[in-house]
Amino acid sequence: MQKTTREIAERICATKFTDFAPEIVAYSKTLTLSAVGAMVAGAARTSGRIMTKYVRRAGGNPEATVMGTTLKTNVETAAMANATFAHSTEYEDDSFPEAVSSYTIFPAVLALGEHLKASGREIIESFIVGYEMQSRIGLACLEARRRGMLTLSWAGTLGCAAAAAKLLKLDAHRTTMALSLAASQCSGIAHQVGTTAHTFEMGIAGRNGVTSALLAADGFTGQADIFEAPRGLFHILNGGKIPATEDVLGTWGKPYRLLDIGIKMYPCCYHLQRIIEAILSLKQEHNFGAGDVNEVQVEVNLFIPQVIQYPEPSNEDESQFSLPHAVAAALLEETISPTSFGDAKIQDESFRETRKKVKMVVREEWGWATIGWSPIITVSLKSGEKHITTIETAKGQPPNLLDFNAVVEKYRVCTEPRLGRQNVHRSVDLIRSLENCANIGEVIREANLELPHAQSAEVAAA
Repeated sequence: MQKTTREIAERICATKFTDFAPEIVAYSKTLTLSAVGAMVAGAARTSGRIMTKYVRRAGGNPEATVMGTTLKTNVETAAMANATFAHSTEYEDDSFPEAVSSYTIFPAVLALGEHLKASGREIIESFIVGYEMQSRIGLACLEARRRGMLTLSWAGTLGCAAAAAKLLKLDAHRTTMALSLAASQCSGIAHQVGTTAHTFEMGIAGRNGVTSALLAADGFTGQADIFEAPRGLFHILNGGKIPATEDVLGTWGKPYRLLDIGIKMYPCCYHLQRIIEAILSLKQEHNFGAGDVNEVQVEVNLFIPQVIQYPEPSNEDESQFSLPHAVAAALLEETISPTSFGDAKIQDESFRETRKKVKMVVREEWGWATIGWSPIITVSLKSGEKHITTIETAKGQPPNLLDFNAVVEKYRVCTEPRLGRQNVHRSVDLIRSLENCANIGEVIREANLELPHAQSAEVAAA
């Protein structure tokens, strides 16, 4: 008889920092840098300001920092706020085909870790365990994604529960209970893309995962076979097909799935990354600008219009899932940053005119698949020239992973408005040597300093 839930809990408890190869630890720190930067930057976005207003009203014991603000609140609410901030930038990384993100795990781990005064080694350890948890479960339940559930959120809830249980040093029984409690709170609907509901779904995962572990620590219980039971989570997510135990445990850590995480370089949907990169490359190679372009045609498969669904965006959230806006940003801007997808650029007349030049062409014969296909981009210039290109993977996507130094500039763009250049360097150095940090609170303080001129999110939300 399968005992998948219990066996996963035992694996979580048994995994130690010393089990991880140097490249796993190194890439974990690179991912930490990316995620912390996004949390700080996300606080200043529209959904971040609304969330900050909510946190201020709700109050709570000052246990953990709400990034990008001067606020502290209870661990669960800080995890929710920081995860919402991180997702609002759309900088979150992805691994496919399971479609989960390290950005779901880090806000929960850092909030609870700050409260517990956890070391950098403990943060890395709990992150890797939590990420592996959500990734392996996501791979075992791919049918849920095909049916419209947002794996990022529902699997992320389980990953956050696993990471929190690890930080709390729960035994196998209480870790099992944490996973069971989290299973009852799994949620997420993929159709919410382009709305603040979509960014909030990562926040829900952080809050619910941490809450599940804290309640389990105090004695809350759930069914110990909640994953594998005939009417359990696997059955519900997969429409009746229950995966074998080896689908989760047999591949656990062989290798760790975080090595399949691709880091986004642009703050918008994953499926726009390589299109932006292709446009930037063509622009540089052939020396043209937006004013020289007559039309940009992008050929895509049947899946893309289900996600990239806003030809004329009306707000920040929609712009991050808009092909015309992403192409316009690539044509008009030298550096693509969160402001490229902000309200000012959405309303800018040059962006409006450039968006009109972009045409999506859906190739039904290419089928419906999230990965394994390549868009074809054709840029037609007013001179009569045509430049056609295709691109298989964007910079930072597996197997061409970015190292720590390659992500420093992305972190600087996210944090410098709040920290200033000198303080950015200090926080970068702390994360670079994260495994030597005695108390994660030091990293969080350095990454959350507020310059006198910086506009904090809670002031902007007032």
